[in-house]
Amino acid sequence: DAGSSLIELWELQQADAKQDIEGWRAPFDGLSQTSPEVKLAKRIQGEIRRLVESGTTTGSASRRRPLRYGDMLVLVRRRGNAFDAVIQALKHASIPVAGADRLKLTEHIAIIDLMNLADALLLPQDDLALAVALKSPLFGLGDDDLFALAWQRKGSLRAALSLHAVSEGKFSDALNRLEKCERRFNAETPFAFYAWLLGADGGRARILRRLGHEANDALDEFLELALNYERKAPASLQGFMAWLRAADTEIKRDMEISRDEVRVMTVHGAKGLEASVVFLVDTTSSPSDTQRPKLVHLPGGVVVWAGKKADDPAAVAAARTAMLAETEDEYRRLLYVAMTRAADRLIVGGCMPGNMNSVRKNSWYDLLVKGLRNSGLDEQTIEAAEGPIKRYSHSEDVDALGIAAAAPPALAAIELPSWLKTSAPAEAAGDNVLRPSDPAGHENRRAPGGQPIQMRARALQRGTLVHRLLQSLPDVPAARRREAALNYLARHAQDWTDAERESLILGLLGLIGDGRFAPVFAAGSRAEASIAGRLQRPGRPPALISGQIDRLVVSAVLEKLYPRLPVRAALLWTERPELMEIPGPLLDAQLTSIISA
Repeated sequence: DAGSSLIELWELQQADAKQDIEGWRAPFDGLSQTSPEVKLAKRIQGEIRRLVESGTTTGSASRRRPLRYGDMLVLVRRRGNAFDAVIQALKHASIPVAGADRLKLTEHIAIIDLMNLADALLLPQDDLALAVALKSPLFGLGDDDLFALAWQRKGSLRAALSLHAVSEGKFSDALNRLEKCERRFNAETPFAFYAWLLGADGGRARILRRLGHEANDALDEFLELALNYERKAPASLQGFMAWLRAADTEIKRDMEISRDEVRVMTVHGAKGLEASVVFLVDTTSSPSDTQRPKLVHLPGGVVVWAGKKADDPAAVAAARTAMLAETEDEYRRLLYVAMTRAADRLIVGGCMPGNMNSVRKNSWYDLLVKGLRNSGLDEQTIEAAEGPIKRYSHSEDVDALGIAAAAPPALAAIELPSWLKTSAPAEAAGDNVLRPSDPAGHENRRAPGGQPIQMRARALQRGTLVHRLLQSLPDVPAARRREAALNYLARHAQDWTDAERESLILGLLGLIGDGRFAPVFAAGSRAEASIAGRLQRPGRPPALISGQIDRLVVSAVLEKLYPRLPVRAALLWTERPELMEIPGPLLDAQLTSIISA
């Protein structure tokens, strides 16, 4: 029941005969769009999309299914230009990619942003660090915004930000966030500061929106290191930054997690993995590409310094030859590991090194060409826009692999009953529900049963937020109430807009500060009171009353607990605002109905 399989051999990508001259602004370490690595990466990206969108199938002969992005694995011998180019090409094409299997923490763009923010906080005169931080997802400014801040400014970039914040909202938001960071990093440990920045302040969500979920691993490791640092050294942000940059931490990401994403990794890291389609990218390097051995191990545990090869004595020459042979064996063993990762398709590509016109002898590409030529497999040449493709397979496998996923059989038409096409009759309107909060003369109606779930959820969320803020804000000094409310809503109402949060806070602060309700929200007032007591019921055992009563209390219980004090019940309507006392007869009537129930 084994599935069909084939091997495709692509022509090597070569550098253009005439390279485009890049401008002086081009990054020094960036790859040209005409480089062989970028052209190969774009071809791989196009082939991956074609395989998925064309419905090409995979799986055993009896259980075929369409290919997914998670069935693709791109392998390289070493991380380098081709490795980075493939990941970038996939991201630019909006193809889900798992990212690098290993990465240096301090080289990840999200961590670079966090470190630049720390540099800007530690040295406010560091305009470059502040500019990088402002352009990061943490602040969200763009190139045009930075130009508006920096061009012809008088003074530091920090001063220019304060000046522009007076008239423009996006600069005001950036300044507010920066000032919060300045207040917190001086008062908190590095872990507490970054935990707030990535959590309550929404930094992680903003980073993931721009960089994708793969940044989660780097952010988690960053916080873990911050916590570990505080256990070893005084908890200062400057000390943590120096320690982090010196640590050179590397993260190994788990690529075995089943996600519908293309995986790009080294052959060594792919041991034990399998994928339906495997692309071999770094195939033209040779074992001798690595640095020549300087220390040669002789029999008996003796180590000697390797000088010029021509000056080697017999023992050193023999040891050097043995080391090179061992390196070549390891090189071929890795090729075997790479080839056996593929379940259905092995696609081999590569880049012609330097200005060479022929492939290096005994490179992976050379070994594969020689091996396939004498493999006994059927060879087929396919003309493609990027160049001819040599396909090797058994004849019956090509047809099987090219079959698109069969569409599910159409269901037989079912005659629908007539009542299904008839609109339900309008439900008879019941008695109007009287609500004490409604204006006099207002005709009340029940809330429509078909009200969208999102609206109900938002209403419940609003009620919970109002309840919590009214419970807590009276105990906060008046000067700090707005900040406390903003911090709370930033954590618990992240899906609200800034205008919605501001509107809620203004309403609640106005309510708390209203002189009519001063006794309700005075310092030391009880937002909630635990009530426990017995409610006498004629002819039956007394009912036990216990729970949290939110300002509205059970008068029948409290009157027995405090017989010398008047007990009054009232409702506070937060929208109007209005404090409405509930008449005693109405409470008595409700109590009677509860007792008799």
